[in-house]
Amino acid sequence: MSVDCGATCCEAEVYAVRGVASRAIGVTLPAMIDLHVHSTASDGTRSPEELIVEAETLGLSALALVDHDTLSGLDAFQSAGAAATVAPIPGVELSCSWYGGNLHIVGLFVDPEDGPLQSLLTRVRADRDGRNSKIVEALNEQGIEIDLADVLTRAKGETVGRPHIAAALVERGVCGDVRQAFHQLLGRGKPAFVSRYLPLPQESIRTIHGAGGVAVWAHPLAFSRRSRGQVRAMANQLKQVGLDGLETLYPDHKPDQRRAAQALADDLDLLASGGTDYHGDHSPGVHMGVGYGDLQVPDTFLGPLRDRAESYRNAS
Repeated sequence: MSVDCGATCCEAEVYAVRGVASRAIGVTLPAMIDLHVHSTASDGTRSPEELIVEAETLGLSALALVDHDTLSGLDAFQSAGAAATVAPIPGVELSCSWYGGNLHIVGLFVDPEDGPLQSLLTRVRADRDGRNSKIVEALNEQGIEIDLADVLTRAKGETVGRPHIAAALVERGVCGDVRQAFHQLLGRGKPAFVSRYLPLPQESIRTIHGAGGVAVWAHPLAFSRRSRGQVRAMANQLKQVGLDGLETLYPDHKPDQRRAAQALADDLDLLASGGTDYHGDHSPGVHMGVGYGDLQVPDTFLGPLRDRAESYRNAS
């Protein structure tokens, strides 16, 4: 079996095993989807076209591109998907301010031409650009020589942020990997951390709905010290301002967290979504479609999400 566009042996083996198992038991295994990947338009290392080819090679039935704060990769993504067997889902991922912290809202099925959504993203990116300059200044003050122009040159997409600065630090030998760069220098409370403008969740959700999309709280139980009780309270508050769903299946959700997230979605009548948060080479060990190898997002998640998005488009 040949694998193109950076697909790994792990991915190939997973899907080969699925094929063998399907033939052995005489049934068709459920189709799989991935509703959370990133491209070179933000901080991924695969182009939108490469992501489509990779998803098709792996046998995914649908793929959602949700780059950070930009829609610039969606034209190429949807054009590539039109000629493929994998359905391209246009999306975006927005960081939102939440009581001194932050959370991420993924918009699925959004209209890339929607004016209010484009305006919100333009404002977010402008503030991000200003923060990049301040981060570089802070690093220079720490005695770390890094040039913003070099970071911008290496970044391929419209959205440039801390992951690109972290990659530059790794290339210069300042840090061993991107994770270390965040833990030691770029993360909240670290020497080179600089805050930036983040919209409130209700603004992001309202804008996503206006663009004909559904709003999903990404990785609600990962990367946080929040208790499950706090997560439940947050999800309930977010539902009151229009949240449509939870990302119940996510690579860094442990099995018990995946069950808890699904139970929470059921209790609050929220839709289920899932994806790998695949960034290509910037997400070591995480593979499209399968995460660390044990993730399976069924395509049965897709219908309710699509129907909800259609209801918003029909209401506008």
